[in-house]
Amino acid sequence: MKQRKKPAYKRLSEDLRSAIEEGRFGKGEPLPTEADLGREYDLSRHTVRQAFQDLVSEGLIYRVPRRGTFVTGLAERGQYLRAIGTIEEIMAWVGTKMEILQPLEIRAEKEAADRLNLPSEEVGFLTTLRLNNGVPFAVSHIYLPPETAKRLEAESLPKEGEGTVVGQLEPFIYRPVVEASQDITAIPASANVAEHIDCQPGEPILHIHRIFLDSDGKPVELAISNYNSRRFSYSIKLRRKAS
Repeated sequence: MKQRKKPAYKRLSEDLRSAIEEGRFGKGEPLPTEADLGREYDLSRHTVRQAFQDLVSEGLIYRVPRRGTFVTGLAERGQYLRAIGTIEEIMAWVGTKMEILQPLEIRAEKEAADRLNLPSEEVGFLTTLRLNNGVPFAVSHIYLPPETAKRLEAESLPKEGEGTVVGQLEPFIYRPVVEASQDITAIPASANVAEHIDCQPGEPILHIHRIFLDSDGKPVELAISNYNSRRFSYSIKLRRKAS
């Protein structure tokens, strides 16, 4: 079978990624302009812009209006570095794998049930591990409304694969997921968490509580996650509103 040729913007993004990895562009240094790259590769500015967007989504570069495109600095091997700015990105976790450490079950968890606005203490519960290139960097306790958990369990949630629990449960809920709220703190790793994400007990880790809401404002998932801070960087870009 004849192999499909890669799109031009993919070939350019791969060339630029290699140049960054080889150190030809250091942290904070500008990349060539869209016009310069267009001339060098005989590409339109739109195609160059698509290549830049690939690298922005990977966290390798950032763009400053009217100033240029700059290298963020290469993450250490095994670190997951990506700017997360949409619900879709959080629900997809592109480029990573999920493993289920503790299968889905129904149990009584009053605090989680309260946060999900449930009428009883029953919740669906499971534990997942998140890996980047086979290297673990996050472990999560996932809490679901029991009726949603039962629907998901009936579909035999795979023990490992791409995506997320919330991404897989969306077809089984009545309204789409449209919002997430989260609290981020730093805590010392417990011995159990440290074992799963390959850090030392007591080492500072990122601790994130995240609640997903549907279009009616109803909570559909509570995820309490712990991240190895040497392998995960959470970045958010803020922009000042134009006057």
